[in-house]
Amino acid sequence: MATLSSGAYFRRSSFVWILIITLSMGYFTWTVFWPQDVPYERLGPVGAFSKYMVEHHYTLIYRGWWVAWAIHIAEALYSLKVCR
Repeated sequence: MATLSSGAYFRRSSFVWILIITLSMGYFTWTVFWPQDVPYERLGPVGAFSKYMVEHHYTLIYRGWWVAWAIHIAEALYSLKVCR
């Protein structure tokens, strides 16, 4: 049976994706827990959409925040289990 070196099988995520996900989850947290502090006018279409969601569908984004974190934690735990 042929073996693969760890460099050929596992690869590190791109720094761009790590940065995008970190900033997105940070912005999501900001709009859920401190919506009064977000400068919606300066964020263009993203700010307008965020303001609309906060004003009209706050319960949805609050629950969505918990679901997003639950998914990230579950995938991290699953990855740890698979990689052992």
